[in-house]
Amino acid sequence: MSPAKRVSVNEWPQAYLESAIDDEIALAKAMHPGAKILRPGLITPVTQLTFDYPRRTHGTSTHNARTGSGGYIAPWRRDWRAAGPLIAEFDLRILPDTDEGTVSVGTGGGRRNVTEEIADHPDKDAAIIAAMVRFATQLAEARTEQ
Repeated sequence: MSPAKRVSVNEWPQAYLESAIDDEIALAKAMHPGAKILRPGLITPVTQLTFDYPRRTHGTSTHNARTGSGGYIAPWRRDWRAAGPLIAEFDLRILPDTDEGTVSVGTGGGRRNVTEEIADHPDKDAAIIAAMVRFATQLAEARTEQ
C-alpha cells in the first residue's frame, strides 16, 4: 500500500480554503469571546487573520467604535504547526478509521467526537486538522458558556 499523497494548501479549491478560514474564525471567536473578527473579502492560502477587542471610551458614539489591541489568529486549518498545539491545549485524541475512511477527534469518549470523511478533504492530514479545529471550537464554546 503506497502512502497517500499530501496536497499543498496552495492546491486547495477556493471553496475549501474559504471553509477553512471560516473554521479558523469560529475557533478564534470561541477562544476570544467579545473579540471583533472580520472575514476578509480576498482569501488566499496565506491570508492572515487578526482580532481586536472593543474598547470602551467615554464620549464615543456607537457609530465610532474603537478597538483595543488583539492579535493574530493562528492558521489552524491551514498549517500543522498551528494546529498541533491544539492537541495539548484541548487534550485531543485522534482516531483514524481506514476501513471506514474517516477520522474522529475527541477527548476520549466517542459520544461528542467530531468525525470527518477523509474523501471530503484534499488529503488525510486536512481531514484530521478539520476535525481537530471543529472539536476544539466545540470545547472552547463550552468553556465560555460556563
